[in-house]
Amino acid sequence: FYYFLLCVCRPNKDSKRIVYTIMEYSPLLDSSNMTTDDWGRFGKDIEKNYESYDGFVILHGTDTMAYTASALSFMCEHLGKPIILTGSQVPIYEIRNDGMDNLLGALLIAGQFVIPEVGLYFHHTLYRGNRVTKVDNSSFNAFSSPNLAPLATAEVDILINWDTVWRANTTAKFRVSTELNRNVGLLRLFPGITAATVRAFLQPPMQGVVLETYGSGNAPDNRKDLLEELKKATNSGVIIINCTQCLRGTVSSVYATGKVLIDAGLIAGGDMTPEAALSKLSYVLAMKDLDLEAKKRVCLCVFVRQGSNLSLEDYDGRTPLHVACCEGNLKAVQYLLSQGATVYAKDRYGATPLANAVHFRHKEVVRLLRKTGAHFSRDELDEAGTELCSLSASGDLESLEIWSLAGADLTKPGYDGQNAIQVVRYTLTQHD
Repeated sequence: FYYFLLCVCRPNKDSKRIVYTIMEYSPLLDSSNMTTDDWGRFGKDIEKNYESYDGFVILHGTDTMAYTASALSFMCEHLGKPIILTGSQVPIYEIRNDGMDNLLGALLIAGQFVIPEVGLYFHHTLYRGNRVTKVDNSSFNAFSSPNLAPLATAEVDILINWDTVWRANTTAKFRVSTELNRNVGLLRLFPGITAATVRAFLQPPMQGVVLETYGSGNAPDNRKDLLEELKKATNSGVIIINCTQCLRGTVSSVYATGKVLIDAGLIAGGDMTPEAALSKLSYVLAMKDLDLEAKKRVCLCVFVRQGSNLSLEDYDGRTPLHVACCEGNLKAVQYLLSQGATVYAKDRYGATPLANAVHFRHKEVVRLLRKTGAHFSRDELDEAGTELCSLSASGDLESLEIWSLAGADLTKPGYDGQNAIQVVRYTLTQHD
């Protein structure tokens, strides 16, 4: 069961308001009790409401927030809008708490900036969701991203580190993959760990393991019994990712004690957090259309992109994609989308690239933008009736077709209660 409540923030310094809806689960979920089923539930609800909102904020308990953020970052494929998790160390109903700042900060960032990532906002800082871990249970500064700079910081001004923000290189539409494999686990090495312990842990139905090793990904190279158990598991199809127990740093095979794990078939996890590695394993192992080797290659992927930010704005808030859509330059639009330009950016007047393409009647550009996931907001569609009726009255059927391609409902009534279809019929009758 859900409860809905519509709220409006006070105007910001640009005299703009953030309108948000609160959806509450009943009963409320305790983060310590969460499972992969709950991650899937979050994903489905976001997918169901994706076209109705510019961003999403999830209020979450801090204990497993890093796991949920990591999981959603993989499950939400081709994401074009911000999904931000936040919470508090002290409940918001206490006089002295950190919940108010965290909630307002997450709302402001999700409502004002097109950051197409799953993030975690805490203590004035926005982190990439799959790079963060909880490091303190008694401080307001409870989370850290040891190996990646924050995506944003909220001080006097909100500063976005656009060079760090992930930019997609696909025109595919947003979707949520809710299939997750639960036969995964975390195993931490310690001095004197027995081969029997490792053997028992790696038994079926285990299919994926994150092995937390020493230093830069090292394990004892004089423990033939231990290495043999690991090799047996990888030979039988278990994917094992090697992650360091250290908070900072990366896994490498510089030392002999690290190379023996590669020889045993383990995959170097680089600087992934254990939370991210576990979530990624669960996500990848559920891919039914990939064989074992392909799944291993996906686990090896490092999400790194370099180059210019093609979503930078001019003084009117217009991006290169806005300009290309106004001009109807299909090749430029294709290139910008392939380089990660966002279809959800709004200029100072609230217009998106899709709105520009519709206004200037560029049908093929509209078709491409829709294929990529561009859409009008719920309010824009509700207010389109009068415009559609005007086009019908003037006999502009081409513009009506373009509006329809853009997702408009031609039966939406205008200010006088008539819709575009009715106006067309009336006009044709008059001509007869």
